[in-house]
Order: sequence, then C-alpha cells, then structure tokens
Amino acid sequence: MSETTLGRILAVDDERNVVESIKTALERVGYSVEVAASAEAAQARLERGPVDLVLCDIKLPGMDGMALLEHIKQTCPGTIVVMITGYATIESAVTAIKLGATDYLPKPFTPDQLRHVIGRAMEQKRLLDENVYLRLELQNLFGDGVVIGQSEAMQRLFGLAKTVAATDSSVLVVGESGSGKEVVARFIHAESPRKGHPFVTVNCAAIPPNLLESELFGHRRGAFTGAVYSRRGSWEVANGGTLFLDEIGEMPVEMQAKILHALEEHEIKRVGSDEPMKVDVRIIAATNKSLDQEIKTGRFREDLYWRLNVVQLEAPPLRKRPEDIIPLARHFLAFYAHELKKGPLDFSPEVLATLVGHDWPGNVRELRNVVERAVIFATPGEPIRQAQLPPSLHAEQPHRDVAPDKPLRSLREMESEHIRKVLDACGGNRTRAAEILGVSSVTLWRKLGKENGEEEG
Repeated sequence: MSETTLGRILAVDDERNVVESIKTALERVGYSVEVAASAEAAQARLERGPVDLVLCDIKLPGMDGMALLEHIKQTCPGTIVVMITGYATIESAVTAIKLGATDYLPKPFTPDQLRHVIGRAMEQKRLLDENVYLRLELQNLFGDGVVIGQSEAMQRLFGLAKTVAATDSSVLVVGESGSGKEVVARFIHAESPRKGHPFVTVNCAAIPPNLLESELFGHRRGAFTGAVYSRRGSWEVANGGTLFLDEIGEMPVEMQAKILHALEEHEIKRVGSDEPMKVDVRIIAATNKSLDQEIKTGRFREDLYWRLNVVQLEAPPLRKRPEDIIPLARHFLAFYAHELKKGPLDFSPEVLATLVGHDWPGNVRELRNVVERAVIFATPGEPIRQAQLPPSLHAEQPHRDVAPDKPLRSLREMESEHIRKVLDACGGNRTRAAEILGVSSVTLWRKLGKENGEEEG
C-alpha cells in the first residue's frame, strides 16, 4: 500500500492470536497497528489520542463491541469503525451499520480479505475527511457571506483574482497584516477548477522551524523522536487543491530550497523517506513584508521569489478604502449579533462617524474585533453606542475647544465642514454619508443645495 493510504488502526479482540494476525497482515502493507484486549482498554487508548480506524470484535469480555461502537461514535465521530465477529448474522450486521459502523467482517477471514475491507474503509474515511474539510472551507468563504467591498480598489482586486483563478499559476498576495490576504486566496481557490478539492493553510510564522518541514511534507514513523505514527503533510493533504502559504517571508532560508524543489518538480519527500511522491498543488503565498528587501539582506531566495511571484496581487489597507468600512462593519455586526443571540442590531450615527473616521492600523481584522466587542456589550433592541466601542476609539473623538484668538464660526459653517468631511470619507457617496450623518438623503441633498447657493423650490 502506498504512503498516501497509511493509517493508524486499533484492533480490539480478546483472542490474542486474532489481534496478532491482524497486526502482522496490516503492518506488512504499511499501516500502524495497536491492539487492545477489551473495550475498556480500547477506551483508555482512545483517550490518549485519536486513531483513523477501530477494528472491533462484537463479542468482548465486559463491555461488548456494540457498546464500544456507540461510545466511539459519540466521542470520536471522525474515527471509522469496522466490526468483526464469529457470529455473522444479518441482524448483527444491520445493527452495527445502524450504530455507525462503516463495514462488517465475519470470522474467519484471510489477510487479503482483511486488507481489502480496511483499504475500502480507509478510502471512505479519506473522502469523508475531505468533504468535512471542504464544507468548513466553503463555510469560511461563504457561510458568513464574504464582503468583497464596494470600493473601486477592491472591485479591481477581485476582478484580477477571478481572472487568475482560471489558471494554475502561482500567486503572491501582498498587503498589510489584517488587510484580507487570506480572503483573496480563498476567493481564488473557490473560483478555480480546483474548488472541489482542499484549500489548506499553513502559517509559516506560527510553526517552529524544526517542525515546519514535517508540517509541510509529512513524516514517516520513526523519522525522529516522537514520530510514533506516519503523518501526511499539508502539501500532500492539499493534493489536487490549493496550498496557501501565509507569511511566506517568515520561512527559514534552509526550508526555501525544499519549497522551490517541490514547486519545480511537483514532488515531495516525507521526512525520513527517500521515496519521492508526486503531488498536484496550486500555490498561493502571502506576505506583509517587502520580499525585495528580504532578498537584499539574504533572508529570502530570489529564485523562490520569482517562482512564487508569477502574479502579484495587492490587498489595499482599509484606510485607503473608507467606503468599505460601513458595509464591512454591518456584515460583522449581523454575524456576531446572530452568533451571540443578540437579535438584529444597528449602529448609532455617532458610532458610524467614529468608524469612518478611524485610521484602522489593524485593517479588517481590527474592525472585526471592534464590532465583536461592541456586540458583546450591546443591549438587544438598542443601537450600538459610543460607550460600547474600545477606549482607544473613544479617545479619537474630536474636541471642539475653540482657541480665543480664532474667530467663532457659525453653526451652518461647522455643519457644512462636517458634511464635507463625511462625504470625503465616503468617497463622495451621498447615500452612505446621509446614513452616517443620521439624516435622510433628501435632507442631505437640501443642505448641499443651500451650501452651493441653490434656493429651495
């Protein structure tokens, strides 16, 4: 059996010769097999960590196999269970399947029969895992309703992303932290021919350098201290799909050569293995660093840079697209109001003005956190108030102290100036400006008309 189908198996049977024969037959083709003589021993083993498949006899001393099957389905729903028994009846087979067993193997069985059933069950697990993964990724992408943004900059960015999605070219997404680089990557995957396959994310800055190779390429059992089981790496899990290498600028230089080889040869080697494995993966990388500068200082390989940078897309910071602030804020507001069961909520006009006027150094991520915090402290049925925003945003409220040596302005002049500031922040969009100002669109048009010297008619 190839390395891509290796799995961790727990065989549960009170007959020692049976579990030993199972262990021998399955380890011979590459599985990792542990044994337990009772359901209680199997439970204790599962509490220490998951396995991929449990092969369990129905007749066991103490707790029987059916009870163990129910326990596994409740506590380890991702674990496949195959039942074995010397009492093969239609009734017991139907009962086992109804309780969640994947397959049923009657005694006596040959090694080939055993390997066939296990291979079929492991393939089913692989498909189930992939489907769960895809559902989670699609929920991340569409479940909350991705807000692309109304600004010209974001419309242009996602237009380019959609064009690039149709190809298999590598993409480098650049931009400040929190500006939405992963959203761009997920959008490209969802619009690509690979959308039916996994989208796998690896944060290069979050994984210790000594574990990064194993995380990316996987490892064989015994490859290093603590490698008790063989493990697929992210590159292998993403086979057929997209691998998103976030914060690629943080990747150690010694790993960059291996990444380059995998990109150019479309093959990887698990740690501890000499056997290359062909993989079909589309790479999207992201960074908030200047890779040009990293190349000059010797911290990033120029050949890898050009291999990744076939197409470069830039996610603009939120402060450069203020017209997206309110739609994004309302999107997050609806999401967290639902999550926290606060019912429909909205922002007060002063809060909308504060959100538009903030510089957002943390970009969309900061905005999301601010809205989540506001919802936590919100009163159901009442608008979000200034007091429910973080103190850092309170401090930004303008003070209207007037210096004695400056002439006092009329209320109309101050109102006109404020309207102009809000309009500028909204990119000239009068509908959104009226919303922030807390007036109707008709009232705003009338005020602008007076400012331009037009008479009401």
